[in-house]
Amino acid sequence: MSKGKIIFYFFIIFLFIVIGISGGYFIAGLSELPRIEQLKEYSPSLITKVYSAKGELLGEFFKEKRRVVPFSDIPLCLQKAFIAAEDQRFYQHRGIDWKRILKAVWIDLITWSRAQGASTITQQLARTLFLTPQKNLVRKIKEIVLAIQIERNYSKKEIFAMYLNQIYFGKGVYGVAEASSFYFGKKLEDLNLAESAFLAAIPRNPTYYSPLNYPQHTQRRAKIILEMMYKLKFITKEQLIKEKERAIKIVENNQSGKGNIYYAPYFVEWVHRKVEKKYGYKNFWRGGLKIYTTLDLDSQKAAEEALVDYLKENKYQGALLAINPHTGFVKAMVGGRDFEESQFNRATQAYRQTGSAFKLFTYTAAIDGKKFTPVTPFFDGPIAFEKGTRVGKSGEILEGENKWSPQNYEKYFWGKVYLWEMFAHSINVSSVRLLKKVGIKRVVDYAHRLGIQSKLNHDLTLTLGTSSLTLLEMVRGYATIANYGVKCEPIFILKIEDNEGRILEENFPQGKTVLSPQTSYVMIDLLKKAVDYGTGRRIRWLGFDRPCGGKTGTVGWPNKENTDKTMDAWFIGFTPDLVTGVWIGNDNATPLGEKITGSSAAIPVWVKFMKKALEDKPVKNFTAPPKIVFKKIDTQTGLLATTKSKNTLWFAFLEGTAPQTKLTSESEGKIIEENYYSDYRFSF
Repeated sequence: MSKGKIIFYFFIIFLFIVIGISGGYFIAGLSELPRIEQLKEYSPSLITKVYSAKGELLGEFFKEKRRVVPFSDIPLCLQKAFIAAEDQRFYQHRGIDWKRILKAVWIDLITWSRAQGASTITQQLARTLFLTPQKNLVRKIKEIVLAIQIERNYSKKEIFAMYLNQIYFGKGVYGVAEASSFYFGKKLEDLNLAESAFLAAIPRNPTYYSPLNYPQHTQRRAKIILEMMYKLKFITKEQLIKEKERAIKIVENNQSGKGNIYYAPYFVEWVHRKVEKKYGYKNFWRGGLKIYTTLDLDSQKAAEEALVDYLKENKYQGALLAINPHTGFVKAMVGGRDFEESQFNRATQAYRQTGSAFKLFTYTAAIDGKKFTPVTPFFDGPIAFEKGTRVGKSGEILEGENKWSPQNYEKYFWGKVYLWEMFAHSINVSSVRLLKKVGIKRVVDYAHRLGIQSKLNHDLTLTLGTSSLTLLEMVRGYATIANYGVKCEPIFILKIEDNEGRILEENFPQGKTVLSPQTSYVMIDLLKKAVDYGTGRRIRWLGFDRPCGGKTGTVGWPNKENTDKTMDAWFIGFTPDLVTGVWIGNDNATPLGEKITGSSAAIPVWVKFMKKALEDKPVKNFTAPPKIVFKKIDTQTGLLATTKSKNTLWFAFLEGTAPQTKLTSESEGKIIEENYYSDYRFSF
């Protein structure tokens, strides 16, 4: 055999080996083709939207910002613009435009480039849905095979609709509907010819043709598309001239492609976390949920206006939470001075000592036992307890060591006081005596019953607010009193719908009676007196004249050198239909400054918010339930008033607990020692 024949045979063998390997490579690649049946289950990533109670859009969450629309909602001018730009023979071919491919190959050969693209709309859809953007021969063959399969299984309208809802327009925006809204602020049906061509120009290269970064590139290609439309007889000569000269206005858009919160950021983020935890990451970020919340946007704006400016001016942190006590619906929530600066929600996540605002629970437990009334006398004087005192299962005091002497904020003792004065003026020492008499365990039980969920200190400092609680817990507890003993769990979400409108959950107020309306009303009366005559008087000084009750809370700096400095300032107050709590402090618990109190720091914010939130609401008073007795009391003696009484007030009493004795000349001015709760002579 000649040498030439040997070389020839070796060449043939080598050629077959190459063909075999290549064929095996292609077959292996094609064997991994995705099943076209997956398209029947195809569900594009959609936008989850959060709405206020009145339907205002509060925020959107998405990985791909897309809104799917049916083919019938896509205007004809936009359809024709994409046909002209991407696939002029779309309605003639069967997924592959062989004429266009041959033409592109010829031009690429003679120009020695790869400038010509020949992918049809169907091929682009196949590539987008099933393949990677990697450019190689195997991927191209897969693309062709998939395009042919898609054409066999779906109509042209179905293919075109999937394509128009799927394509990418840059900036995290997918689909023509969202692109129209994002770039023009328009609905699809409102697009004109020039805008349609402008949108059709972007998908070829969303970076190069970005209207936000390179509007001149987009405009130039849009004019080319208009000329193509004219050549295809989609538009007239007059339309071509007119639309090429039409100005295109791009709206300013700061959307990130990961989600956008437009209003109430702390509230919306709190809702986001709850929903994502319950329904999962995929459903929340890609499922197109519609979340309808309880938030009142007007109240929310009033809350931010009242709180945020104050916090920024003083460089404090703080929170505000407003709830309808009858439903538990959260109407407004501000979790800090700047959401961009810190997403930590101080209304729901910050655990802080509450100061005298906690006394509500001690006095409620006292009144509900009927052993104490608003005019029960106490002696406010020095008293010492052993530090580290432990409490038994029944609330009894066990052994301890070192002495602890509670102090009043005013640095003096009041002497003889009545229970209503102790509450209204936040008198610490006599309140500790009251706690000891009522029992620590009983007060803890009442606090948990009314709405406190956190662990509480089981010692005599409990009534001074030394337990760390959230603003949400405190507002919930006060709301139970304002709702006459019916506890409603706070509700943030009214209902959630999936992308097809099916209701996934719907929340309704569910109240549980945990306290009698009579005890609740006596406490409402005491809270009103705290506003009218006690530490809440600033409310009246600032011109808020609606019937309301509330309690301040002030937590002092623990170091002896800085006893006049405050770490936490609280006020929680309510009208018949709205309970609002305000907390002011610093995240690192550093002092706010000298002589800062719940009255001076929190009440002005509360008043400003409540005035705005209630400005168009009728004035309402608290209605007394049955078995409540009203008595006119001489405030000096705590007895029934007579014509000789100089200072009197009306008080609400539980039936059977009101004083029966009137002031007489014999009893006037006398102090009966055994009537006091006076334990100051002994210590534990």
